[in-house]
Amino acid sequence: MPNDTLPNPDADPAAGSPVDNGAGVGPDGEPDPVPDGPDGPDEDEAAARRRLTGRLVRGTLWSMLGIAALGVTRLAYTALIGRTGDPARLAAVSSQVSLAFLATFATAAATGAGAAKFLPLTDARSGPATAAAVRRRLTRWTVVATVAVVALLTAFGRVFLPDAGRADVAWVCALVTAYGAYSYTKSVLYGHHLPHRYAVLEVATDVVILVLAVVAVWWVPARLAGEVPGLLLAPLVVGYAAFAVAAARSVPRVRPGELPALRGELGGFVAYTAVGIAAGQGFFQVSMIVARHATGGTEAGAYAAAMSLVGPAFFLPRAMGMAFFPAAAEAVGRGDQAALARHTDLVTRLLLLTTLPAFGLAAMLGGPVLGLVFGPAYADGGPAFAVLVLAVFWYVVAVPSVNVLSAQDLTLARIPPLASAGGVVVGVATWLAVGTRWGAAGVAAGYLAGMLVQAGVPLVVAFTRLRLRWGRRLPRYAAGLAAGVVASTVAALTPRPGVIAMCAAGFLLAFGLLNAGELAGTVRRVRELRSATARR
Repeated sequence: MPNDTLPNPDADPAAGSPVDNGAGVGPDGEPDPVPDGPDGPDEDEAAARRRLTGRLVRGTLWSMLGIAALGVTRLAYTALIGRTGDPARLAAVSSQVSLAFLATFATAAATGAGAAKFLPLTDARSGPATAAAVRRRLTRWTVVATVAVVALLTAFGRVFLPDAGRADVAWVCALVTAYGAYSYTKSVLYGHHLPHRYAVLEVATDVVILVLAVVAVWWVPARLAGEVPGLLLAPLVVGYAAFAVAAARSVPRVRPGELPALRGELGGFVAYTAVGIAAGQGFFQVSMIVARHATGGTEAGAYAAAMSLVGPAFFLPRAMGMAFFPAAAEAVGRGDQAALARHTDLVTRLLLLTTLPAFGLAAMLGGPVLGLVFGPAYADGGPAFAVLVLAVFWYVVAVPSVNVLSAQDLTLARIPPLASAGGVVVGVATWLAVGTRWGAAGVAAGYLAGMLVQAGVPLVVAFTRLRLRWGRRLPRYAAGLAAGVVASTVAALTPRPGVIAMCAAGFLLAFGLLNAGELAGTVRRVRELRSATARR
């Protein structure tokens, strides 16, 4: 299938591009604007671009609210279990949750990604009735895939969880069903451009989960909770099931029309996305299972705590990606490559400039914060946490590029999942080499090695296809990242307050001096986006 929405990569570079206009950057260090045609921009096209920008910004803000609530809830849930039990119990519960999420990533999360892409795309091309037909097809696939994976877990769940009983496996299957429904219906809301409804339902769901978690941890008799660790999954099962029911009743009711002739693209996208999500997001969950098998109970518990603490850093910037993907798919449906390139450049730089200093500080403070939140027994997880933070940083920066490629036809949409599969191979090889010798830090190092491939390939391909050029920015970003890695390494290996303070101050000073002009330009761009939202 030809791809008419991207520039010809063999075109003359001197002719310019939608972002760099031949010179790379404008006089103020920002990308040059897209030149208008000789008669000025078409009013309908300009209005569509303003709607796209406003929708992207509002969607990001609502997503950040919902994702923030999700991240805080996951952290509080894990902290409750860690604080009221030993690291071995936390490792057992975290392994069960990771297995359930991994099963969901290969099923409902993939069909949900199809909804987030093809609902706005077909709506823009053919209208709401056609989009409703696509949603009906994806819903059926979700049900069939979930039933199949639950049947497999029922039969073979104890192979992955050798210390779990049959009741524990039953709770894992229930969580697969509930979380799968949650993941799919959440994506349907985004496919219909309803991030505000997602945010409201997410906050309500997280309140329910936290209340039930307190009941399960403190009010259920200790003997029962000890014999049936799977019972601690009940708050998640109830909360996610309630979200799915409410979300299904919140989407527009449109009579389905005729299913569009997508020439196998819908099924191919879902299949490749299943591989990509299982190998990408699932890779993170698999690392917990690897830590459980490769390390002792105490060290595996520390790794589980580090995973939980890195959760907010992992989820919050994804809010921008959740809003960006449907907007990118809509732009592809309209053939608006210029807006796609402009937004990809801006969103990537916003993520990098905001997350690099935040993640650097988080990596330095990991050990003390783990001891404070989970207890002194978990403070030794600081080095593993620092490595995980670096890996998640790469994931976050690549989110816009992954979404841009995924919004295209299947030729480009399959690049992120194939890169994710390649990253898993690299990660597993690293685990085999250093996992048992380096303990929790070795498991985190394997995840980082895989993420360099999973994030690096989509970044390079998307920037090449969109002809985004950062010129002098790239050396500044690289120098800032190197300063953060050095300072975080020193702070993680010598977690004394004075050392951490000196490392943090030095890193922030270096980053600020390197990117002062860029930060000021970013503030101006954010104000422009806020104005675009207000006009909408």
